[in-house]
Amino acid sequence: MTALEYNGMKNTRYTSGRKIGQGGEGAVFEVQENTSLVIKIYNEVLENDKAEKLIFMASIVDAELIKFAAWPLDVVRDNSLKICGFIMKKLEAFVPLHMLFSPMERKKLFPDKGYNFLVHVARNLATAFHKIHQLGIVAGDVNEANILVNPSGMVALIDCDSFQIRNGNRYHFCEVGIPRYTPPELLERGSFTNVIRTSNTDSFSLATLIFQLLFLGRAPFTGINLTNEEIDEEKAIKAREFAYSLRRTMKRLLPAKNSLELKYLSSGVINSFHNAFESVESRPTPRQWIIDLDELGKEIILCSHSKIHYYPKTMQQCPWCMFKEKAGIVYFLDDSYLKAIPELNNIEQFVNGFKLEKLEIRKLNENYIIGNLSPTPIDKRFNSLKNQNRIVLGIIILLTIAACLLYSWGCIVAGGILILILNATLPARKKIKQELTDRQNKFNAIKSNFQSIIKQHNAPADFNRYNQSANKLTSLINTFRNLPTEFSINKRKTEEKHYNIKYNLYLQKFEILYSPIPSFGAAKKRLIYNNGIRTAADIKKLNSIKISGIGPKNIQVLNDWQRHVGASFTYIPDFNSINYDVGIVANEIANKKQRLEVDIKSEYKGLIVLRANILSTVNTLERQYNDVAKKLYQSELDLKAFQNLIK
Repeated sequence: MTALEYNGMKNTRYTSGRKIGQGGEGAVFEVQENTSLVIKIYNEVLENDKAEKLIFMASIVDAELIKFAAWPLDVVRDNSLKICGFIMKKLEAFVPLHMLFSPMERKKLFPDKGYNFLVHVARNLATAFHKIHQLGIVAGDVNEANILVNPSGMVALIDCDSFQIRNGNRYHFCEVGIPRYTPPELLERGSFTNVIRTSNTDSFSLATLIFQLLFLGRAPFTGINLTNEEIDEEKAIKAREFAYSLRRTMKRLLPAKNSLELKYLSSGVINSFHNAFESVESRPTPRQWIIDLDELGKEIILCSHSKIHYYPKTMQQCPWCMFKEKAGIVYFLDDSYLKAIPELNNIEQFVNGFKLEKLEIRKLNENYIIGNLSPTPIDKRFNSLKNQNRIVLGIIILLTIAACLLYSWGCIVAGGILILILNATLPARKKIKQELTDRQNKFNAIKSNFQSIIKQHNAPADFNRYNQSANKLTSLINTFRNLPTEFSINKRKTEEKHYNIKYNLYLQKFEILYSPIPSFGAAKKRLIYNNGIRTAADIKKLNSIKISGIGPKNIQVLNDWQRHVGASFTYIPDFNSINYDVGIVANEIANKKQRLEVDIKSEYKGLIVLRANILSTVNTLERQYNDVAKKLYQSELDLKAFQNLIK
């Protein structure tokens, strides 16, 4: 998408960058001017009420609020000066809360986190709701997709523009919601239009999320139907049919099979769940949940068989071990069931035997001046030749002057020509000139050899080859060092492949035409059914195909529904099949390790030989350099001495 500029209400300009998210209402982009911010741009033109709501929200932002909510910090206009979006802080390293419900997602994102982490996140979630209620804000549309969590368990509320906000006597309503998180008194109204929500209605939504965290994705109003009557989730909520209730005597719903039992949680948590789901007036506040979850956190102990198996101490044995042993269900995945692990412990020990020393060559320069040298004595005959030449030329000059005085001054021209001829042809002059040429040529030859030695020394012929070999060895070592990571990645992909196969088989049980999907009617069901979207497993196809009449909002509804039905999936791994495939991965890594060891040894051996050859050549050239530098300086002294002699 082309970068676009927007004008903020606070006299700031923002430029949209990379797209990082897409929802039913709009898309979220990075802000080029500030990497700590993002900008949400709506798909459609905003109504006046929504625009005024955003302006008011941006006006009441404070430091406390933005600690736990992606609150509008500024409202932006497009080029036509219409409000089209808002600015909020960028949430780094946060993922949707529902990823904590899946054992595979938990292992991938939070591999060292156990049940105690889920209790911790639930406590932080209650704290966030407590804070926004203190500020007079009601979330309204609460679900597991618009709450994010990071590796430390901190939570952040997003889609804050859908919150219910009160400006004096005027309400900006929250007119959307998902039945699973909607209290019965609002479901019974049949519409969210102009409905005033309260902190008490939020408390139902909060309790549902806390329940899902503590019960690993299961919802409080889904379970085993004991009647012949069809009881969907919305109907169960309206009837207060809390499937896990310990108080109801005439229950129509029982907990799903292989679920954690409510009776083993702390007394405060048990009481609060009953009050949240079986009454209206007695629902626990977020503050009460903080107290209850603190109590539960103190009662969590660690299993003696797994470092991520935490559970309430009221249980006689670890429930996660029990589910695995009796039903084959794995709720917390670790590597304890994986047998085929390649020998990768000696990686650093092997690598440390191949240390690369930097090959440094001291650069030579052309400064060859050496002390304690003096010119070689010049043969005395060159003095005689020089004098002979001067005597002959002197006589010619005198004769020329005499001829000019006796005959004519025109004789000076003939005399000058004769002087030039004799100066060039006299034997003495030719011998001096030849000696000078010989000395100059000797100097030039030595200097050329000197410069050639410097060039060969400073840029050895094998130096580039050495660097290429060193780079190759470094790359091989890095690949070797990365083997444990590569194995972990491939192992995880293998595990995910097996998990996704079973998860998709589970989703295929939910047929589009015969499943209740909130706000998605029969006509739309038939439309997507005719386009190949027939079960919950097929909804992912909407990422690659477009169906006329099915826009972003409809796709979000379908994704929400898929996520809700998928939350009840229990994973029963086929350990033998997984270990077989992981064994293949392990063998591939082991074979790659052997090949790399051979390649590293071979490359290192060649590098050592190449290094020795380069250093040997360099040392030889340095000796030659010192010897030739002395000869060059001597040659220069001799040349200059002769030049001075014949001046």
